[in-house]
Order: sequence, then structure tokens, then C-alpha cells
Amino acid sequence: MRIVIDATAAVSGGKVYLTQLLSHAAQLDLAHEFIIFHTDDFAEVPAAAGRRFQFRRIGLPALTSGHWRGASLLRMLWRLIVLPWHLHRLRPDLLFSNAGFAPGWRPAQTKLIVALHNSMPLHDELVRTEGSRAERLRLVWLRRLLRKTLRHCDGVIVFSQDLKQRVMAQADDLDGEPAVIYHGIEWGEAERQLKPDPAQLGRLGIRRPYLLCVSQCQRYKNLLRLLDAFASLLAEHPDLSLVLVGPLTDPTYWKEVEQAIARLGGGSRVTLIPGLARDELKAIYRAALAFVYPSLAENCPFAVLEALAFGLPIAASRISSLPEIGGEAAVYFDPYDPAEIAAVLNQLINRESLREELSRKAVARAKLFSWPESVRQTLRVFERVTEMNVEGSEESYRLSHPPTPE
Repeated sequence: MRIVIDATAAVSGGKVYLTQLLSHAAQLDLAHEFIIFHTDDFAEVPAAAGRRFQFRRIGLPALTSGHWRGASLLRMLWRLIVLPWHLHRLRPDLLFSNAGFAPGWRPAQTKLIVALHNSMPLHDELVRTEGSRAERLRLVWLRRLLRKTLRHCDGVIVFSQDLKQRVMAQADDLDGEPAVIYHGIEWGEAERQLKPDPAQLGRLGIRRPYLLCVSQCQRYKNLLRLLDAFASLLAEHPDLSLVLVGPLTDPTYWKEVEQAIARLGGGSRVTLIPGLARDELKAIYRAALAFVYPSLAENCPFAVLEALAFGLPIAASRISSLPEIGGEAAVYFDPYDPAEIAAVLNQLINRESLREELSRKAVARAKLFSWPESVRQTLRVFERVTEMNVEGSEESYRLSHPPTPE
């Protein structure tokens, strides 16, 4: 089977996902041929993938800085206008789009599967609250493209039951249910045994004890309410600090976050780190008192999975997919209520026994999320969808999905 993968949207979590997918697929004895279109954002491709994997770089602007929204627009246009020409030349059996949408035209024999990473376009209430008109328009356009793609694709992969239900509510004419395939976790026991490095933390301006939040700086990530909650904790915990790690993806919101931090006393209270290498990020996870995730819309967030891998006590939103992913290894709060966020965090800070219990549960839960299993399930979806084409079956194929982790 010849598979074309559109990796031009592989930034942030989408990049981690495809890197793991291809790395593990390369270790399997497969007869499939993979052709991956990517940009500089997706430079970390498997080094030993072999001849079955062709990586074709296209000349589009990188989004590594997160500043230029025009780069995102160019990628969209490439996907809609130029990608069909490549499909016409290659005549693949399958197009796998990691962007959530795909061009309207493809060869008759080419099946289409889309992976939906970003649930934001399907949250109308959150789209309306975006501070930038350009961002609102971008999300509305993405929602239209997504709905159009859902109507003519042959399979959909999502990464949580929550998003599956949202997709089915938005696309009631979907031919079959989306396949729910959870992400895996690449970190494990070796990372949990890392010793905190005070010198490294000092270089980054981090002061212990601290709460950790790893997240892109976007409005739906709900950082302002987290800062409000943190401000109310300082009276009882004057030595506590908050560390926010994540790329600048929304400059307008970033300024609002910086202003809120300034009102709290600046870097002495809150450390804001725009980006880190993976090894440095490991050290910050390892030394944290607890992990907090106040997001309003998620699918299967890597940051929460990474916190589970490190055995961190977790406090998270009780909406979207977060209770599904965290299970009993987290405590939950109403993300729209800073007072409740503060109360839950205060309980976590004051009760060492609760932190120890959540840590044990986090380590156990992390074992449920396996990259090899995730890749095997993904490949099975690929093969089942393309078998319809080979057999010429008129019967619609209903995608299967794994059980929800317990």
C-alpha cells in the first residue's frame, strides 16, 4: 500500500504524534510505502526509516517561532491547491491528513483518513471569545473545511471519546464512527529517576516549590484564570511559585498574560518560559510540586500524559477530555471559577498524602498509553479502509475504537 502523509501541519503536539507514529512504524516489518510531505517544522524524522519512507520537504515558511500567522495561511493554501497535483502524480492508495482537513479533490482510488488534533474549531463558544478577529475568522474557516472534509473522507481518527462525540454531533451524516486511538507516552521509569538539578533550575529562574503548567499561550488554555487562582494562594503560601512553559502562539493573549504576571510581582512569583528543549523540560517536570492544567478544550494533551509519566500529582479542568485522560490520577476543578481552581490547588499543596496517592495512580495510569499499540491500531485503520477499495465493497466500513482507559 502506498500512503501519502500530509505533515505540513506537524507543529507542537501534531509533530510529536507523527514523529512517534513514523518512528514506531519504521520498526515494523511492513510492506507499505510512506511518502511524507513536510516542512522545516518536521525536521526530526526517523533517521533509520529506510527506503520505504520518503521525506519530501516543501518550501513553506516555518512556524517554529509561532509569530507569523501568514505561514499558517500559506500551508492551508498549499494543502488545498498544490497537494492535489502531487496526489495526481503519485496515485496513492491512501492520503492521511494530520491537519484535520484535506483537499476536495483526490484520485478515485485514493482513500482519505483525517486525524483531528485540534478540537478548538468545534467549540463555537470558545471561538466567539477569541480576542483577535483574524483568529476568529481563521477558526471559522477551519471549522468549515473540517466539516466539508468529514463529509467526503473514508475514516476519521480522534484521540479522545470527548472529541468523537463532538465530531458526531457536528457531522450527523458521517459514514461510520471516528476511531478513538489514544496517544502513547514516550517517557517512563528512567525519567522518573532523574535527580532535580538546582543549578539548571536556577539558570531558568525557577524557584522551588512550584506548580507547573506546560501549555501553548492561547486563550482557550485559560492561563489568566490560573493566574487569578494563583494570586489567591500566595497569602497562605508566600514561598510558592508558578512555572508556565510553552510557545508564544497568540501574541495578543501573551501580552495579557505578561500584564497579569506583572501585577503579581513579576518573575519573583511566576516564571514564564516560551520554549525548552525536551531534556530541559524533563528536569522541570521532575522537580515540580504538582502539575496544573486549566484548559477549556483538549483532545489528548501530551503535557498531561507527560505529567502522568513523571508521576506528578495533577489538578485539571473537569471538562472536555481531561477527566477521560487523567482518570483517578488527578483532581478536578471548574476552569471558569478561579476560586475553585485555588481551592483544589490549595488542597493539593496542603495534603502530602493526597499528592502521594495521586502520584502512585499517575504512574499506573501512564502504563495504559502505549505508542506501539497506538501505531498498531492506526495501521489497522489504514488497512481496513483501503481493503474496501481493493474488494470494491459497497458496504460502509464502521471504524472500531479501543476501550476508554480506566
